Amino acid sequence: MNPKNLKKHKQKFDSFIRYSSLAFEMVTIMALGVFIGFKIDQWLDLSFPAFTLALMIISVIAAIYHAIKKFLK
Repeated sequence: MNPKNLKKHKQKFDSFIRYSSLAFEMVTIMALGVFIGFKIDQWLDLSFPAFTLALMIISVIAAIYHAIKKFLK
């Protein structure tokens, strides 16, 4: 394999790693928000999942903000 092809292959692999780790981070942020909201709703014994919904929306916004911040780096 010549050095040019090796460099191109490495750049593709680096991009794959960067974007897959970003996706994992976003899913983790959202899952953590939903889990915490669910546990608060359980603890307060609420009939309507208010904290789950609120923290789900907040965590999606936080994940998008995190992704944009990482893209601009």
